[in-house]
Amino acid sequence: MDATSLSTTLVGREAYLSSLQTSQLEGDYVHISASLPADYRREWDGLTVIGGGFDSGYAGTPLVALDCREDGRVLTRSVNRSQLGLRALDQVGGKRAQQLREAGFTSREDIANTSSSSLSEFPGLGKTIADRIQQSATAIAHDEIVRKSDDPLPNGDPVYIDIETDGLSPTITWLIGVLDGTAADGRYLSFIQMNPDEPGQALEDFLAWYTANASHRPLVAYRGWKFDFSVIHDHIIEYCPHYEDDWNSTYRFDPYQWAVENQNAILPGRTNKLEDVAAALGYERDETGLTGAAVARTYQQWMADRSPSTEPDWDRFKSYCEDDVRGLAVIYESLAKSNRIVSTNEPSRDTTETTTQQRLTDW
Repeated sequence: MDATSLSTTLVGREAYLSSLQTSQLEGDYVHISASLPADYRREWDGLTVIGGGFDSGYAGTPLVALDCREDGRVLTRSVNRSQLGLRALDQVGGKRAQQLREAGFTSREDIANTSSSSLSEFPGLGKTIADRIQQSATAIAHDEIVRKSDDPLPNGDPVYIDIETDGLSPTITWLIGVLDGTAADGRYLSFIQMNPDEPGQALEDFLAWYTANASHRPLVAYRGWKFDFSVIHDHIIEYCPHYEDDWNSTYRFDPYQWAVENQNAILPGRTNKLEDVAAALGYERDETGLTGAAVARTYQQWMADRSPSTEPDWDRFKSYCEDDVRGLAVIYESLAKSNRIVSTNEPSRDTTETTTQQRLTDW
């Protein structure tokens, strides 16, 4: 990088291209460099370069997992060491992972293919903890949801929603993504407000559509009770209070709360984040390069300075939100199809080691 001219060059590009002998190659290629940070992505005159994470795994920094898709997209994820191997399982920390390995369980598949009664024979486990370890291994090894109860999902065809705001203490809900139908074929709708001076307009438009077309159907949002539902309610009161009764009469359902917090199911995935669970269930996201925090920051900049240089890429944000609601639909549909596995409520004899459920493809 030249700080004087504010220009950058890709050192070694010509020599690299020469060594590739591109005239003998067919198709398009993505080039990954282990000397660049994991968030690096740039097009250099037809050469797509992605960082492989030059400092990953050092001094406590997360490892980097690259997911190379058939269409040429490369998705980058960070992975903590505690999410590898047996420690990815629910209720398994370092000490318990070592105990299991010494007993011959060297992979998650080994544990998935054994019985919880065999695991419960280990000192300090107990049947409840053994059940949870075995069910977690089954979910992760087989990329499937493991049901633990007969608690039903809502009646009726769900309406999936995801909202974008200007931060964690939001003053505006400026994008509401809605999926009406299935994950594969459902119709996606965007209720978007590009003008921050009208903070209630996107919400008003969404509620007008919902009350006219789908008021009898459940609204589904992932971690909805922790964010989406409360934000919508607060902004209804502030910007469009005439819809408060309509909102209060809706049936709202949060798959995360139902599965994880209420312990009705064990989800596959490196974590219980929507994108990780949906990916484990086979959903392939578009590569927008966005996160919820990045989207909020961009809109904050737009609110402060509405100039061409700060205007968001609206279509890109719509695609990001659509990815979330289609991934949500994949999770919900998988919950609906999952089979029940009986779990007891026997108290555990060991509560000294706890971790959250996590996942990684087998490294």
